[in-house]
Amino acid sequence: MLKWTGRALLLALLIGGVAGLKKGWEKLKASPEFKIVRIEVSGNRRASEEEVLYLSKLKPGMGILDFRLSSVVASVEDHPWVRKAQVSRELPDRVLIRVWEEEPAAILIWEEAYYLDSGLRVFKKLIPGDEINYPIITGVALEKIENRDETSLAALQDALTVWKLARRSRLFPAEEVAELHMDPALGLDIITSSGPRVAFGEGLFEEKFRKLERVRVEMGEQFYMLKGLDLSQSDRVVARFYRKEAEPVAEAGLTAPAPSPAEKE
Repeated sequence: MLKWTGRALLLALLIGGVAGLKKGWEKLKASPEFKIVRIEVSGNRRASEEEVLYLSKLKPGMGILDFRLSSVVASVEDHPWVRKAQVSRELPDRVLIRVWEEEPAAILIWEEAYYLDSGLRVFKKLIPGDEINYPIITGVALEKIENRDETSLAALQDALTVWKLARRSRLFPAEEVAELHMDPALGLDIITSSGPRVAFGEGLFEEKFRKLERVRVEMGEQFYMLKGLDLSQSDRVVARFYRKEAEPVAEAGLTAPAPSPAEKE
């Protein structure tokens, strides 16, 4: 009998302790000292502070203990520019929101324009005012990227490989690359801003880019008279010039002969 009485007493003390803790916690949450006074947002550049605060659903005057940190993090990470968020309380009255933003690696154009991140994932549709100083890739289907199709992802990686070569080049800089087009059957083409369309085909991109640089130097200003330049074959370069009546193909080991004035448009 005493044994059961002791257990009952212990249980009553535990219940009373839990109830007391709960009552104390509720009192602490309701205290005017534990109300949000300041919410600080950092790390944001493209996502505005107003957008981050709106998504967080936090406002001055709210109880600083009245929300789950994980819920605020999930809400802030819904912003298309926010890759990761971290939220913390600084008692008694300050909340800190730290964000890490996405950094575009390229722009994919498939009916509309989308940003791709370094993992080749689509994370945002472009809107007016968005930055466009990134490589522009065409010819790869959006749904294949979203479905992580290996062939399509490899094609994107090939395009970025050539873009990086152009970024390091003084002879054929990235500024001359207007578009990187991927053809499922023919491989990679570079569409230049004011010169020829350059066919790279598949594979050996560093070797082919060095060949492009040599052609560019050897031809000088005549390079911009070309309509097309085919580097897809390892043993020759095929150059196509603009002509009025036809477009015969001129072939050479590295460069093609310049057209006569009568042959040019």
